[in-house]
Amino acid sequence: MPVGIDIGGTKTHIAFRDSNGSVRDDVFPSAHWRRGGLFGDSENANRLVGALRALSGDADPGALAIGAHGCDTPADCARFERLMEAAYGRDVTVVNDAQLLVPAAGHDAGLAVIVGTGSIVVGSSPAEPMLVSGGHGWLFGDPGSAPGIVRESVKHVLQGRDQNAGSDLLTRRLTDFYDVNDVTGLIYTLSVTPEIEVWGAAAPLVFEAADDGSEVAALVISQAAESLVGDVLNVYQRGAVGSAIVCAGGVVTNQPRLFDAFRDRIAEVRPEASVELLKTPPVLGALALADSTTHPLRDDEPNRLLT
Repeated sequence: MPVGIDIGGTKTHIAFRDSNGSVRDDVFPSAHWRRGGLFGDSENANRLVGALRALSGDADPGALAIGAHGCDTPADCARFERLMEAAYGRDVTVVNDAQLLVPAAGHDAGLAVIVGTGSIVVGSSPAEPMLVSGGHGWLFGDPGSAPGIVRESVKHVLQGRDQNAGSDLLTRRLTDFYDVNDVTGLIYTLSVTPEIEVWGAAAPLVFEAADDGSEVAALVISQAAESLVGDVLNVYQRGAVGSAIVCAGGVVTNQPRLFDAFRDRIAEVRPEASVELLKTPPVLGALALADSTTHPLRDDEPNRLLT
């Protein structure tokens, strides 16, 4: 019985597929088994295996594949594999959680693009199991992410003030949202509360302002899409394989203006690529990896990652 686990920053999702093809799953806070970071407590792996076995009951769990937030390098993945194998008693496959998107969408190869509270592009090549661009954190990058959209919006309205360009609709929306009188008030408010939740909370109004005619907001979104495309090209230039580009994350999923701008630009620079939103839980990608470990695909065999 193959097992897949998606370990997120706050939630963990475990899924099994039985001999009849039925999937049984459970979602629970990662804090139930994780103390500190992924490697913060020597008993983390044992507690996770305990949760797995509690869900499987009398059934015998088989091949295990995990996508883990916090496994940001191949060395991290190998380290967590060793911990899980010691606790589980058999081979375990560990990848970064972003690497679940492509198999979850039913593809053998491709790029994962996550745009939510942060943003990152992840692919792989025959020589490199993990090729990453972006993911630098909202203070330094993460284009298209909720705090990144707000950061760039504030920069643009500040530039507009310096250029005496007049007040754009976006300026009024931001000052109203943060309950300040002017752009200078935005500087003080956001500088003294440099917290991701405070910055990211205003992201939806940037998209609303663009829909209502703000040229500045529309420019911010267009530039975010262009930066994400740049991250995709970085990964491809380093040898990433696969034409599928699978997107997930709260911003790109819920804001069609950003997704459409990203997809349209990809069509210009990589016309052979296909861009899609992930419509299934990422844990199915882990389950697919476990399936492929148990039953490796032949070159002449159709994709059966998801049945």
